[in-house]
Amino acid sequence: MSLTLVTQQLLAPITATGTNYGNFYDTTTQASAGTTIANLISINTTDTSNGISLGTNGKLVFSNTGAYLINLLGQFKFTGGGTGGNITVWYTLNGNQPNVASFTFFLPTSNNFRVLANVEDIININAGDYIQFYWWSDVNPAANIALTYLAAGTNPTRPASPSVNVSVSQLN
Repeated sequence: MSLTLVTQQLLAPITATGTNYGNFYDTTTQASAGTTIANLISINTTDTSNGISLGTNGKLVFSNTGAYLINLLGQFKFTGGGTGGNITVWYTLNGNQPNVASFTFFLPTSNNFRVLANVEDIININAGDYIQFYWWSDVNPAANIALTYLAAGTNPTRPASPSVNVSVSQLN
Protein backbone atom coordinates (compact mmCIF):
# COMPACT_ATOMS: atom_id res chain seq x y z
CA MET A 1 0.00 0.00 0.00
CA SER A 2 1.41 3.39 -0.96
CA LEU A 3 2.11 6.12 1.55
CA THR A 4 -0.44 8.34 -0.21
CA LEU A 5 -3.18 5.71 0.18
CA VAL A 6 -2.33 5.14 3.86
CA THR A 7 -2.40 8.92 4.50
CA GLN A 8 -5.72 9.21 2.66
CA GLN A 9 -7.26 6.43 4.77
CA LEU A 10 -6.00 8.00 8.00
CA LEU A 11 -7.39 11.43 7.08
CA ALA A 12 -10.72 10.19 5.66
CA PRO A 13 -11.37 6.63 6.81
CA ILE A 14 -14.13 4.61 5.25
CA THR A 15 -16.59 3.57 7.93
CA ALA A 16 -18.34 0.24 7.57
CA THR A 17 -22.08 0.48 8.06
CA GLY A 18 -22.19 -2.82 9.93
CA THR A 19 -23.90 -5.99 8.91
CA ASN A 20 -27.31 -7.36 9.63
CA TYR A 21 -27.54 -10.11 12.20
CA GLY A 22 -29.84 -11.66 14.74
CA ASN A 23 -30.12 -14.23 17.47
CA PHE A 24 -33.56 -15.59 18.32
CA TYR A 25 -34.82 -18.41 20.55
CA ASP A 26 -37.89 -20.08 22.02
CA THR A 27 -38.70 -20.74 25.67
CA THR A 28 -41.43 -23.34 25.21
CA THR A 29 -41.56 -27.09 24.70
CA GLN A 30 -42.93 -27.83 21.22
CA ALA A 31 -44.70 -31.18 20.88
CA SER A 32 -45.18 -33.10 17.66
CA ALA A 33 -48.59 -32.80 16.01
CA GLY A 34 -48.23 -36.27 14.47
CA THR A 35 -46.33 -38.27 11.89
CA THR A 36 -48.14 -36.67 8.93
CA ILE A 37 -47.74 -33.04 10.05
CA ALA A 38 -45.03 -30.47 9.32
CA ASN A 39 -44.54 -28.81 12.72
CA LEU A 40 -43.93 -25.06 12.43
CA ILE A 41 -41.13 -24.12 14.84
CA SER A 42 -42.06 -21.40 17.30
CA ILE A 43 -39.57 -18.62 18.00
CA ASN A 44 -40.76 -16.27 20.74
CA THR A 45 -37.76 -14.16 21.81
CA THR A 46 -35.28 -11.80 20.16
CA ASP A 47 -31.94 -11.82 21.93
CA THR A 48 -30.20 -9.32 19.66
CA SER A 49 -30.80 -8.12 16.12
CA ASN A 50 -30.00 -5.53 13.51
CA GLY A 51 -31.91 -5.53 10.22
CA ILE A 52 -33.75 -8.79 10.99
CA SER A 53 -36.97 -8.89 12.99
CA LEU A 54 -39.14 -11.57 14.55
CA GLY A 55 -42.57 -11.60 12.93
CA THR A 56 -45.66 -13.73 13.51
CA ASN A 57 -45.57 -17.53 13.32
CA GLY A 58 -41.80 -17.71 13.87
CA LYS A 59 -41.01 -15.66 10.76
CA LEU A 60 -37.59 -14.01 10.61
CA VAL A 61 -38.07 -10.98 8.36
CA PHE A 62 -35.11 -9.38 6.57
CA SER A 63 -34.82 -5.63 5.95
CA ASN A 64 -31.82 -5.80 3.62
CA THR A 65 -30.75 -7.77 0.56
CA GLY A 66 -27.66 -9.96 0.82
CA ALA A 67 -26.21 -13.39 1.41
CA TYR A 68 -26.91 -14.69 4.93
CA LEU A 69 -25.63 -17.56 7.03
CA ILE A 70 -28.53 -19.12 8.93
CA ASN A 71 -28.09 -21.60 11.76
CA LEU A 72 -30.82 -23.34 13.76
CA LEU A 73 -30.20 -25.56 16.76
CA GLY A 74 -33.15 -27.60 18.01
CA GLN A 75 -33.06 -29.60 21.24
CA PHE A 76 -35.18 -32.74 20.75
CA LYS A 77 -36.12 -35.13 23.53
CA PHE A 78 -37.55 -38.66 23.33
CA THR A 79 -39.73 -39.13 26.40
CA GLY A 80 -39.89 -42.94 26.25
CA GLY A 81 -42.25 -45.65 25.21
CA GLY A 82 -42.96 -46.62 21.63
CA THR A 83 -40.18 -46.48 19.08
CA GLY A 84 -37.47 -44.00 18.27
CA GLY A 85 -37.25 -42.61 14.78
CA ASN A 86 -36.19 -39.98 12.33
CA ILE A 87 -36.41 -36.24 12.79
CA THR A 88 -36.19 -33.94 9.77
CA VAL A 89 -35.68 -30.20 10.20
CA TRP A 90 -35.85 -27.66 7.35
CA TYR A 91 -36.46 -24.04 6.49
CA THR A 92 -38.64 -22.24 3.98
CA LEU A 93 -37.97 -18.96 2.20
CA ASN A 94 -41.15 -16.91 1.71
CA GLY A 95 -43.17 -20.08 2.33
CA ASN A 96 -41.31 -22.09 -0.34
CA GLN A 97 -38.99 -25.00 0.30
CA PRO A 98 -35.57 -24.71 -1.36
CA ASN A 99 -34.48 -27.87 -3.23
CA VAL A 100 -31.90 -28.80 -0.60
CA ALA A 101 -32.85 -27.38 2.79
CA SER A 102 -33.49 -30.28 5.17
CA PHE A 103 -31.39 -32.37 7.51
CA THR A 104 -32.46 -35.68 9.05
CA PHE A 105 -31.31 -37.19 12.35
CA PHE A 106 -32.13 -40.47 14.08
CA LEU A 107 -33.30 -40.50 17.69
CA PRO A 108 -32.89 -43.96 19.28
CA THR A 109 -35.39 -45.59 21.57
CA SER A 110 -34.16 -44.55 24.98
CA ASN A 111 -36.12 -42.79 27.68
CA ASN A 112 -35.11 -39.11 28.00
CA PHE A 113 -32.57 -39.38 25.17
CA ARG A 114 -31.81 -35.99 23.60
CA VAL A 115 -30.34 -34.94 20.30
CA LEU A 116 -29.31 -31.49 19.12
CA ALA A 117 -30.46 -30.98 15.54
CA ASN A 118 -28.64 -28.45 13.38
CA VAL A 119 -29.67 -26.75 10.14
CA GLU A 120 -27.10 -24.43 8.61
CA ASP A 121 -27.10 -22.87 5.16
CA ILE A 122 -26.07 -19.81 3.20
CA ILE A 123 -29.00 -18.25 1.35
CA ASN A 124 -29.57 -15.17 -0.77
CA ILE A 125 -32.22 -12.90 0.70
CA ASN A 126 -34.04 -9.90 -0.75
CA ALA A 127 -35.32 -7.05 1.41
CA GLY A 128 -38.75 -8.08 2.73
CA ASP A 129 -38.11 -11.85 2.49
CA TYR A 130 -38.73 -14.11 5.46
CA ILE A 131 -37.68 -17.58 6.59
CA GLN A 132 -39.44 -20.08 8.83
CA PHE A 133 -38.36 -23.43 10.23
CA TYR A 134 -40.25 -26.73 10.42
CA TRP A 135 -39.73 -30.22 11.79
CA TRP A 136 -41.25 -33.65 11.28
CA SER A 137 -40.72 -37.00 12.98
CA ASP A 138 -41.86 -40.58 12.51
CA VAL A 139 -41.43 -41.31 16.24
CA ASN A 140 -44.44 -43.38 17.29
CA PRO A 141 -46.43 -42.41 19.25
CA ALA A 142 -45.88 -38.76 18.25
CA ALA A 143 -46.46 -37.61 21.85
CA ASN A 144 -43.05 -39.08 22.73
CA ILE A 145 -41.00 -36.48 20.82
CA ALA A 146 -40.71 -32.73 21.36
CA LEU A 147 -38.43 -29.74 20.99
CA THR A 148 -37.68 -29.25 24.67
CA TYR A 149 -36.98 -26.17 26.76
CA LEU A 150 -34.99 -26.65 29.99
CA ALA A 151 -35.25 -24.15 32.83
CA ALA A 152 -32.19 -22.72 34.55
CA GLY A 153 -30.50 -25.13 36.94
CA THR A 154 -28.90 -24.96 40.35
CA ASN A 155 -25.97 -26.64 42.11
CA PRO A 156 -24.15 -25.44 40.08
CA THR A 157 -26.08 -22.47 38.77
CA ARG A 158 -26.48 -22.72 35.01
CA PRO A 159 -28.56 -20.88 32.39
CA ALA A 160 -31.79 -22.05 30.80
CA SER A 161 -31.57 -23.99 27.55
CA PRO A 162 -34.00 -22.88 24.83
CA SER A 163 -35.86 -25.46 22.75
CA VAL A 164 -34.67 -23.63 19.64
CA ASN A 165 -31.89 -21.14 18.96
CA VAL A 166 -31.49 -19.40 15.59
CA SER A 167 -28.58 -17.19 14.64
CA VAL A 168 -28.35 -15.25 11.38
CA SER A 169 -25.38 -13.28 10.01
CA GLN A 170 -25.15 -11.27 6.81
CA LEU A 171 -22.10 -12.24 4.77
CA ASN A 172 -22.15 -9.40 2.23
